[in-house]
Amino acid sequence: MSIFWSRGLRRGAGIVLCAAALPGCSGSLPWPHDDLGGSDSKGFVPVTKAALPSAVQPYPRIEETLYCIRRTGVLRGKTFVVGAFADSTGKINAVAPGSTGNFMPQGGSSAYVTDAIVKAGGHAVSTYFGPPTRAVPAQYAINGIFNSLDFGTPGQADVRIAGIGPTFGVGWAQLSLAIQLDEVATRVNRQIAMIQRPVHYTQAGVGSGRDFGALLVTGNVSVQNQERLQLEALNGPIALGVAGVIMKEFPQARAQCGGIVADLLTTSAAPGPDSTNDGIALAANGNAGSRQEN
Repeated sequence: MSIFWSRGLRRGAGIVLCAAALPGCSGSLPWPHDDLGGSDSKGFVPVTKAALPSAVQPYPRIEETLYCIRRTGVLRGKTFVVGAFADSTGKINAVAPGSTGNFMPQGGSSAYVTDAIVKAGGHAVSTYFGPPTRAVPAQYAINGIFNSLDFGTPGQADVRIAGIGPTFGVGWAQLSLAIQLDEVATRVNRQIAMIQRPVHYTQAGVGSGRDFGALLVTGNVSVQNQERLQLEALNGPIALGVAGVIMKEFPQARAQCGGIVADLLTTSAAPGPDSTNDGIALAANGNAGSRQEN
């Protein structure tokens, strides 16, 4: 009896395994919700659902500065031609998960310039998708470029005592970008803002390479925290650069709104009464926009 029962169990287990491994064997044992989205799909696809999309959250002080400029009215009736955002870093990324060939976002980053101009109260004509079919009178051209991208690993540690010990690593990336404001007709430069931003990386873990009796245990368990490089290159630095060149060009805006981001923008020299361009007049300090405020 026990032999017969054990054979029955083995046969039943075999049927279940066959049904799980080979859909063709399942016959009368279909899995619930086994619709894989074919031509006769009922609309159920057994994949993990992603989180709902949400709007990109801007940095509050930079956003406040743009709306402050809007309230001054200095950009009322002003039109800006926005060109494609350039990348001159020369850095290629082919190893990171989801990499697209470039570390930095490409020409479409100009959308953040357009957004900042509109929030500040101006009109923006985007040329990223081509020139407008009808000429639009404009006073300024505004363009951006990623200038440099540097990487560093200031500290690494892998300490083992009797085969077991902690591992630790610290790294960073530092990007810089320029926002340039020109006269649209002559391309004569009016103002320029140079912005830099750090992005940090940390990793900590435990490694093992020890023989426990007759059992050899090897491996490494670690956790890491890496700030986003591409999004943080766009969200904050570009809007800060746009606000910077506007406040340099329009003293009224600088007088009323400059204090909001005074610790993020430093002035190399006080502009003279006839000055239109102080060279690299604006620079972001090492913490420019690197913290999200509540």
